Amino acid sequence: MSVSSEKGKSLENEVAKILKKKLGARVSRDKRSGAGSHQKMDLNDYFQDTPLDIECKNHAVIKIREWWKQTIAGASFSRVPTLVFQADNEVLATLRFSDLVDLIAETQQHRTEIKRLKEPVLMTGAGEVVSPSDIKAGPSRNQWSECRGGNMVSPGEKKCLVKTCAFCSNKKVKKVKK
Repeated sequence: MSVSSEKGKSLENEVAKILKKKLGARVSRDKRSGAGSHQKMDLNDYFQDTPLDIECKNHAVIKIREWWKQTIAGASFSRVPTLVFQADNEVLATLRFSDLVDLIAETQQHRTEIKRLKEPVLMTGAGEVVSPSDIKAGPSRNQWSECRGGNMVSPGEKKCLVKTCAFCSNKKVKKVKK
């Protein structure tokens, strides 16, 4: 193998290693990378763990326009074409600004959803789930208490309103005839 193909192979392996470590992506260097005339990407992401189609370049002279054309030509329709290259001992990436903004917007949506899912929820006596954002002027979360059964007791109440709670006096006790 030539020195230039070894440089390219080492960058492809480095990028695959970073994606595996940081994202848990099941990617690997495509064994056919650099061979043949058909368009293909340098990394194989068979399971599509990332939204990226990655073309790697490790050259002394940087030719982004030329490399970008090759990256776009080899990218799949629904994936983000990404050019990864080595410059001054640093691994850099090039992608469309609109694709970058889309990725950031998607990340923000996921963070908002995770934040919403982490919010505590309250159960009403009727078994309805109420999130704190639904209770605008109601009592704050720290004013609520918890019964021995783990159910929430609203301020001013002495017992929870869950009828099946074994620890509160709501549970109907069967009278035993003597």
